[in-house]
Amino acid sequence: MVLDSANKSTWRRSIVIKIFLLSFVCIHLPLIALLIAFGTDTAADGLSAAIVVLAATLLGTVACLATMWWLTRPLRLLALAITRYRSGGSFSEERLNLHGNDEIAVVTRAVCGMVGEIAALAERVDGQPGLDPLTGLLNGSAAYGVELDRLGYPTNSGEAITVAVFELDAIDSLPLSHDREVADLALVAVGDLVRAHFAPRPVAARMSATTFVLLFAGDGPEAIYACCEALRRAISELDVGSDIRRRLRATFGLATRRERESMADLLHRADMALFRAKDTLRTGLEALKP
Repeated sequence: MVLDSANKSTWRRSIVIKIFLLSFVCIHLPLIALLIAFGTDTAADGLSAAIVVLAATLLGTVACLATMWWLTRPLRLLALAITRYRSGGSFSEERLNLHGNDEIAVVTRAVCGMVGEIAALAERVDGQPGLDPLTGLLNGSAAYGVELDRLGYPTNSGEAITVAVFELDAIDSLPLSHDREVADLALVAVGDLVRAHFAPRPVAARMSATTFVLLFAGDGPEAIYACCEALRRAISELDVGSDIRRRLRATFGLATRRERESMADLLHRADMALFRAKDTLRTGLEALKP
């Protein structure tokens, strides 16, 4: 198989490669320690050499166990979230690792998407309104349930469906002593800003604790950029308390719908664009600048 730059990048971020490198180093740690000991004349006799090998083996074992525990932590959190959801609880995405590119992160995002689609289907069956109680916007389930086919396909005149996902960066760092009161006030204010700058477009949703979605149908790149940039500036100037004054920063990820693409797949591509923007410390709107 020919490895291009994209495949090489995928392999470098793979959990398989990480586990292989960890195992390789930990297995050979006693040999490395013994060679160093002989090279520095530390292991002058058999007893010293045995102590060096045993110490290196113990160190390698502990390091291997601790690192494996850390690497598989996102998988355990996903399993815990699924168990709670199957037991009748809510499916919380706040502690899940949605930002990586390894196999666990890919599976986690796929599970979150499927849970959202299932919840949207259940709400349509039950006839419940899909609104977020804090911001008054649509919730994640309602966003996943949007029927894109009714909004149209890209045409030669430039009409297209574009999703913009943005995430607030400063709320999670607030001190716990505030009992989330300031954070809730900030989220309510952001919801008001979304309605003010996004109107009269109908589909705006709060997907999770600090993630929002805007759906543009028929808007050109200039209009999308103007709306998102105005919203980003308004959020950065938001003042809801001394601990969060002018600290909020919104990072965007955008994706334009391909033909017959589902809402879940479109949101996934927008999420990936958001993660790339966060990794490169960008706003995510650079590609739309006129």
